[in-house]
Amino acid sequence: MGPIKQIVAGAHLFDLNDEPLRQNDKGYVTSVGFSPTFGHFIGLGFLKNGQVRLGDRIKMVDHLRGVETDCEIINTVSFDPKGDRLRD
Repeated sequence: MGPIKQIVAGAHLFDLNDEPLRQNDKGYVTSVGFSPTFGHFIGLGFLKNGQVRLGDRIKMVDHLRGVETDCEIINTVSFDPKGDRLRD
């Protein structure tokens, strides 16, 4: 496994310095889609204490597919959070 720019639904989430083992598991990715606005993939998932970890980086690992990559935790409303584009 190595760092690649791919997010996989079903992959598990770990702190960057933790071994990707079951006892260190912090959550998992539930869905993934490509964002043309941001130019990269975005994933949704469940992460322990996710709301207080905005801006942190985590490691996403899918042992089955051999995928591992670093991810940034962002707000679920990251594009036009105030709704300004809707009101123009």
